[in-house]
Formats: sequence, structure tokens, C-alpha cells
Amino acid sequence: MNIENNQISSEEHQLLEGRLKFYQFLQLLLRMPITIKIFNEIKEKGYIEGLREFDQSGQMVHDFFYSENLEESIQMARQDFFGLFVGPEALLAPPWESVYRSKEKALFDFPTFEVRDLYSQYGLEVKKKEHHHDEADDHIVYELEFMLQLIERSIGEHDSDKRKSLLKGQQRMLKEHLLKWVPRFSTDIQNHGTSKLFIGLGALVNDFISFDDQLVEDLLRSQDQPENRLSEC
Repeated sequence: MNIENNQISSEEHQLLEGRLKFYQFLQLLLRMPITIKIFNEIKEKGYIEGLREFDQSGQMVHDFFYSENLEESIQMARQDFFGLFVGPEALLAPPWESVYRSKEKALFDFPTFEVRDLYSQYGLEVKKKEHHHDEADDHIVYELEFMLQLIERSIGEHDSDKRKSLLKGQQRMLKEHLLKWVPRFSTDIQNHGTSKLFIGLGALVNDFISFDDQLVEDLLRSQDQPENRLSEC
């Protein structure tokens, strides 16, 4: 008789919570230009704790949140956000996977449809808003949102097979998508950013994605080594 303990371990729970927090932090900074409200939210929620573990990239982002001239630092970061990701001039760091992976460097190419299919496999889709232009599914914010959603589900999932499926979905997003374009995206942010926040963030995004890929591999391996099992007697 085999009895497996499907409860998530406290160590795994802590790792998932830490990953969730970091993805929330990255998504918040890449979703919209920073404001005093967002700045305070990031500090209050403790998102910057542990940043210095990522060496120079984390240290630079950490230092931004302790800038002496806060108003000037935020203004520079906002200018960077628009110049890198929004326009109106040619974008210096386009936030879509298709731009980096398609031959034409155009939106709505094959990565858009690949990630849309991956979202669908986990019951997710990009909601279109009335009177708004359609945003491509392979925008960095949506790909980070996919990771967030699956991590949140993993935390609350007590069935080990379902938890493993959720981890495999995260691994697919990392290996089939994020790791294939984020390094170049990050380099563009570092090369064209002028604020301490985005020069640091460019390196930090890449550092974290690489780190998380290894972490997900470790978590998947641990799923194949169940504890608290009673063998047949």
C-alpha cells in the first residue's frame, strides 16, 4: 500500500510565495510608468527586500528606492518607460516577444499565437477591451501574468499531479518563450535606459528569469521524490 502526502511542504510554499512576490514586482514596474503611489506600494509591500542578492542589478534597483532626490528620480524613470516601451518615437526596447523572434520583427507573429495557445491550455486568455486597440498576447506583462497565475494556483493546489502540471506550464513559458527573448529585451533596456531604475531593472529581469528557470527545474525534481510514503508490506 502506497500513501503519499500531497500537502505542499513549508519549504516549497515559501519558495512559491517568494517567486510570486518577485513576479508581481517585475510586472508592476513593466506594466505602467512609476508614480509616487506605485513607489510607496512597492516599498510598503516589501518588494525590494532581497534585491541585493542579485548583485549589481539588484543593488541598482534597490538604490533607486532610496534616492535622495525622489521627484527627479521618478521623473527620469517615467521618461525611460515611455521611451523604451511606449513611444511616440521608435521604441528602444519593444516589450513583445514577436519583435525579437520573428524574421520581420513585427507584432502578431508566431510567438503571439504560441503563447495564446499556452494560455488557453491553462484556461487563460487576454481580455480585449472595448474602444481600446488589441494588445498582442506576447507582451512581457501578459507573459509575466501567466507565471503569476500559475504560481498562485500552485500555492493553493493540494493535488501533487495538478501541482506538477502547473509547474510544467511555468517551465514551458520560461524555456519556450521568456528565455528566448528576454535576454535581448533586457540588453536593450540597459543600453537605452538612462535612469537608475531601468538600467538596473534591465539586468535584473534577465538575472531573475535565468534563476527562476533553475528553481522550477528543482521544484519539478522534488515532485518526483515524494516524501512520507508507506510502502506495501
